[in-house]
Amino acid sequence: MKGKKGKQNKTATSANAKDVEVKALFLGPKSENRDYFKNTLNFLMDEHMHWRRDFHPEDAEIASVQEMRRGNYQETLHRTYEVLSQLSAKLKATSMPWFSARYLGHMNSDTLMVANLAYMAAMLYNPNNVAYEASTATTPMEIEVGKDLATMLGFDPKDSWGHITTDGTIANYEGLWMARNLKSFPLAVKKVKPSLVKGMTDWQLLNMPTQKALDLIEKVKKAGCFDAVRSETVRGTGVGEGKLGVVLVPQSKHYSWVKAADVLGIGNRNFVEVQVDGRFRMDMGVLKRTIDDHVAKKIPIIAVVGVVGTTEEGAIDRIAEIARLRDEYQKKGVSFYFHVDAAYGGYSRALFLDEKSRFMEYGALKRRLFSDKVFVGNHSYPSKEIYESYKAIPAADSITIDPHKMGYIPYAAGGIAIKDRRILDLISYFAAYVFESGKS
Repeated sequence: MKGKKGKQNKTATSANAKDVEVKALFLGPKSENRDYFKNTLNFLMDEHMHWRRDFHPEDAEIASVQEMRRGNYQETLHRTYEVLSQLSAKLKATSMPWFSARYLGHMNSDTLMVANLAYMAAMLYNPNNVAYEASTATTPMEIEVGKDLATMLGFDPKDSWGHITTDGTIANYEGLWMARNLKSFPLAVKKVKPSLVKGMTDWQLLNMPTQKALDLIEKVKKAGCFDAVRSETVRGTGVGEGKLGVVLVPQSKHYSWVKAADVLGIGNRNFVEVQVDGRFRMDMGVLKRTIDDHVAKKIPIIAVVGVVGTTEEGAIDRIAEIARLRDEYQKKGVSFYFHVDAAYGGYSRALFLDEKSRFMEYGALKRRLFSDKVFVGNHSYPSKEIYESYKAIPAADSITIDPHKMGYIPYAAGGIAIKDRRILDLISYFAAYVFESGKS
């Protein structure tokens, strides 16, 4: 038995992209896979119903056969059916046909059958991933998904962290939330435990590189004053009038970034849009001049945001050049958090990876994409510039990615991946009714 099972697992895990029939993954524009979908859905629903019946089978049923035959009972079911019929009619009459190749009005597309089925199956169990005891099945799954996203985006899964959000907007909020809190941390250390940052000016503290600021968290913990320091960060004291500096984003940014500046108290006047070039990418010359102008005025840069797949044009900022620019400024004593908004284009990075999640060499990638018929016809995608941008994505400190876009997962499913999980200490909160006191 063990030998057969092991052989089956080996066969299953050795499957490659050539073994997958894409047409078998979706319900289809004509519901071609309807029988499979309905049969599997019935199986999942039956599984849940059996689970309910088998949970303490000695308990009596709350509704007897006689009660279920009564007029008001049947009338209640009938009214429920009518409401659902109205819902179905409205959905069919006014919804967008994402499933059809004829519709290209939005970035949405069809969703995977397995995602739809899993979604409907999981909702019956009503898990709450805020607490492990309320989601003993789905919390480990989310941790696994977070590691997979981090790996796909080029982060080391041992040090990084990721999780599912309701959408890309919340993921963007979270990225800026971490950048904001981290920016204020060195100043808070100076206030509570100045010996740990002895000899450093406020300007130097406001320009401490991300990794050094994260290392400082460890030093503060060892000094036994982390809670006191954290209460003196912007998390406890508020942002103040331009106290921390500005956030630089391309003109092509998603509108959620403007909302993030408002919600997080940074203020729209401290939210600077950088001009894009003729191909709708952040203009690197303008970005450099913008940074120089603010540095000359002693205004810190909280974060720079690059976009991989803009909403309107699908443009990809020069991520590699932004990363190089950050490294150059760091050598000059100017540092900022780097976030990549890859809500739309993040999943495309999977095309650049081999079966072991290694980023392929450019020539090998081009040959592979055409030999596997991922692309057909005479064109040069991806260009070397796009290739370098996707290769440089791991240089970011955090990345937004939306499974509900190119992951073909139903709404709502956004996501964020973070390079160094230590930063979570600056944004974490614990509810007394959910977590044990003193646990972090």
